[in-house]
Amino acid sequence: MNNSGILTKAIEATSPPLNWEVLEEEALSSPGDADAILALRLKEGPAHRFAVEVKTVVRIETLRAQVARSSTISRHPSWLVVVPYMSKKNAALCQEAGLNFIDTAGNAFIDVPGCYVFITGKQRSEQEPVGSGHEVMGSASALRVIFTLLTEPNMPESPLRDIATKAGVSLGSAAKAMEGLRRLGHLSPGDTKSRRLLAVDTLRTEWARNYPIALRNKLMPQRYTPKNGGWWKDAKLQPEEAAWGGEVAAALKTSYLQPELATIYCWKDRGRLLMQHRLRPDPNGTVEILDAFWTPPSSSAEPIAPLLLIYADLMTSLDGRNREVASLLRKEIFDAETAS
Repeated sequence: MNNSGILTKAIEATSPPLNWEVLEEEALSSPGDADAILALRLKEGPAHRFAVEVKTVVRIETLRAQVARSSTISRHPSWLVVVPYMSKKNAALCQEAGLNFIDTAGNAFIDVPGCYVFITGKQRSEQEPVGSGHEVMGSASALRVIFTLLTEPNMPESPLRDIATKAGVSLGSAAKAMEGLRRLGHLSPGDTKSRRLLAVDTLRTEWARNYPIALRNKLMPQRYTPKNGGWWKDAKLQPEEAAWGGEVAAALKTSYLQPELATIYCWKDRGRLLMQHRLRPDPNGTVEILDAFWTPPSSSAEPIAPLLLIYADLMTSLDGRNREVASLLRKEIFDAETAS
């Protein structure tokens, strides 16, 4: 497990009772300084900031050196040691020395104004599985993160908390997804500002392949019957409330399809949409409504889903004509997504 993985797992293991936020854009890159900056959110009062030092091996000498460093370096008000595992003996030494720490098993010692936590004795896993990164393609939250990175301009180089907010996932889930992408070779190493996606077309293909397996069914898909077959041509969706996907979106973008199934992604309450377009529940209906999972656009935008999602919807279909259109539009869709 690398330093980023240790930090991510330690944050997850100690949340709750602790409420951490990674201030990634403020992490320091000089060799002798902090590995990251964390903010500890308190119930009352301002957050407390920690300079983080990740250690893969814990030795008594290391702890003593860290205590000496904490007392002599004034650039950071508080230091936090993050380790894979802190034994009871070393935890007691940290408590005695006033050295804050967290580990991946959930042990912690935090002693700052407004917060005192001492957790020890939690056991680490005998064997920590080493992930290859492929697990991110089976995670709904990771697929949300990947979609955000692929469709939002400059998002790969944004702070982790901005990526998490944009994708609608927790900070820990976003961190896991980013680490998985690094392992798969889809995310460059380095700090936030230099971070970029790699092998992007392959990543898009993998996202589209896994979307119906790991994410689509979690979007509450439901079928409805419209008042008439061509209803969608006169339907006016508000772009900040709903967006066309699948066949209708492809038809609006191209002239290749005559839609038989209308797919709508919705941010708002579906009731208004059902009443407005006189849609009634029907498990075999030709209208499918799902929860939208990306940030809604402005009111001046087209009410159409991002091109990558349109492609994925077409590839999800068992209809040969949809797959044929998806194949024909593949280059156009991917090129347009790159330029957007």
